Amino acid sequence: MDVAIPSHSVRAFCASLGCLSRVGKDVYMEFDPLDGLALRSLNDAKSAYACFRFEPSFFERCTSPPSQPRASGRNRRRSQHSRKRSVNHDSDSESDDDNEWRFSCRVALRALAAVVRPRKHVASLAITSRVTHSALFLHFEFNIQAPPNTTWRVTHRVPVADANGVSAVSSKDDASELVASPQTLLRLLDPLKNTLEAAFRIRNQERLVAATSFHPTDSASSNAPNNAILQAAASTFLKTETGIRVDELDEFEFRDDRAIADNMPDYVNDKAVLVFPLKETRAFLSYFKTATGSNFSDEPLHVSVWFHWGGKPFTMETKTTSFSAQLVLATLDYSLLGPLEDNSASIENDNSSGRATSVADKE
Repeated sequence: MDVAIPSHSVRAFCASLGCLSRVGKDVYMEFDPLDGLALRSLNDAKSAYACFRFEPSFFERCTSPPSQPRASGRNRRRSQHSRKRSVNHDSDSESDDDNEWRFSCRVALRALAAVVRPRKHVASLAITSRVTHSALFLHFEFNIQAPPNTTWRVTHRVPVADANGVSAVSSKDDASELVASPQTLLRLLDPLKNTLEAAFRIRNQERLVAATSFHPTDSASSNAPNNAILQAAASTFLKTETGIRVDELDEFEFRDDRAIADNMPDYVNDKAVLVFPLKETRAFLSYFKTATGSNFSDEPLHVSVWFHWGGKPFTMETKTTSFSAQLVLATLDYSLLGPLEDNSASIENDNSSGRATSVADKE
């Protein structure tokens, strides 16, 4: 792998690693000269998966040397048949295989995110794979301009491990969809404090999208008599709710014609209640502050959200001509939501103007 990132795109690339470091402990890198570079991460609970894909047009240089090293990292020779269907399927067509390679590896994010970060006066960033003492390393080489007319070269070398990569299992078929700017979604989540999870409540008839903090005491199992500890802790939790009308979104399409099945909530055609991890979602949406401020993307960024109902994963995704980003989140099963669903009516009255309300459950 041998790529070069121009100065105006370095910040966006480095910020993607910072975002992934808030999702998982490792980043899975997959490179192909024709497909570009994909960065993926999965959290320990396997409840959040994030992926950033940078197209070849994102880079100044995007090549794979014929002498691509084989130590540690996984390299797979790619034939032209994987790209283009050939008329001649004889064995002689194998001689037409090119010398380009796919490359995949796993890198620890703890060490990588600390050094590969946005910096001032960066002229370019080059990333290459090299073998040193029979081990494969990735070299991150920053070229930094300093007055007067001086260029400093800073190189970070990190070891890599062999890996097949990770992927998310999620379907967009028959899903509801909303489209909004990252700033709009972030404004819904920013006021939620002191909580690890949040809940989206999307009400079709009221044309309302609301967000609320979610605590262990909000689940149905916490109401059992043997959960006295959780019930006592509930008196100290801060509950925050935010909401906006769907008119403030770019697009909104809610599936209200589903045939009710045993694995669906009774209200599936009226609303959706989605409980999801908050830290990873904030990190993903906050990334676009950096991406929007960079010159590499002149296109306005919009996030599409596909969702079904509680218990099925939902997906956040954005795409431009030079890069795409995706976040897939597991959600709490609708049968475990407890009183969260019943108390959602207050959102319509309190938050119809888009303001946040904060209620302490302290007697």
